[in-house]
Amino acid sequence: MNKRKIAGFAAVILSVLLAFPVTVFAEGVTSIVMTYQDKVFTKQIYDTEIQQIRTGADTDGLRDVGALIDQLAFQTNGEVMVDKIAVVSAVKAAIISGSTSINIDLTKYEKGAQAAIPSHASEVVVSPDAGTVDAAGALAAASGIDTKLSEASTRFRANEDRAKNIRNAASKINGMIIMPGQLFSCNTAFGPRTVANGYGMGNVINGDEYVKGLGGGICQVSSTLNLAMLRAGITPTEHHNHSHRSSYIGSGLDATISGASLDYKFINPYSYPIQILAATNGGVLSISVYSNHNATGGVVYEPVVVGGKMSNTTHVVGKLAGIQVSDRVAYSSRYKQ
Repeated sequence: MNKRKIAGFAAVILSVLLAFPVTVFAEGVTSIVMTYQDKVFTKQIYDTEIQQIRTGADTDGLRDVGALIDQLAFQTNGEVMVDKIAVVSAVKAAIISGSTSINIDLTKYEKGAQAAIPSHASEVVVSPDAGTVDAAGALAAASGIDTKLSEASTRFRANEDRAKNIRNAASKINGMIIMPGQLFSCNTAFGPRTVANGYGMGNVINGDEYVKGLGGGICQVSSTLNLAMLRAGITPTEHHNHSHRSSYIGSGLDATISGASLDYKFINPYSYPIQILAATNGGVLSISVYSNHNATGGVVYEPVVVGGKMSNTTHVVGKLAGIQVSDRVAYSSRYKQ
């Protein structure tokens, strides 16, 4: 076949192709950007795998996200340890919720920092096609968090210097999600008591007297959280009472923290995630605990303090349909005054 015939044949083929509309399909993609200070890690997950994730599958893309977390640990010689399970869970939940762009600040996922789930929309944001939602909200919805288990409130003077610290500490745990079996630490969640971390001066107990110290007042947040957790049927793995009884909460219900030496910790004992919501309104601090409606099996819990005001033992009593079904000792407290 000579060149003229080949050219003529090609022209005929081209004219046939142009006679029909051509549809171009662009495969959907979800972009993931994870940052830790000046380090940036990216991953893209495409349509086929997105559909697999939405059916509950653990895919290569999700494993790649975990591998990037391992890479961060390698680059920092093991000094930075991020909760890989929590990061992957948040990514998975965001994809299920319809996100096409996921941005994660890994500093909020360091071991114990949240029990590694983000607490604020500004810290971890997913951007679906319509609107923007926070990753904690996406994870909550995907995890079946639909019921309030408990709540607790305490009062403080809104015009005192310690009020700033109460508001700051409450904001740091607001929205936190603790996965089944995960450990929560108040000291880690609240972060260092420094000006850079949003804290100011407030009253702290030093021996037998009150003095001003950075972060003074945050024990009201840990104490209120302790009461909310007891009412949710969750007892602490580490607990310390104040040397003096607190004016804002009953004897046997407070929980003090101090530096790295005293902490308030608990482990989520349920088969479902739990979420903490904390807010201040004027001079009232309110903390609520949410989870799935099946978490407690219908059992309602309430702390019962046995003993006197200076020395007592706190129990957590569970009732089902008004009938007592359990009684657990949470801890004992002893005060100087």
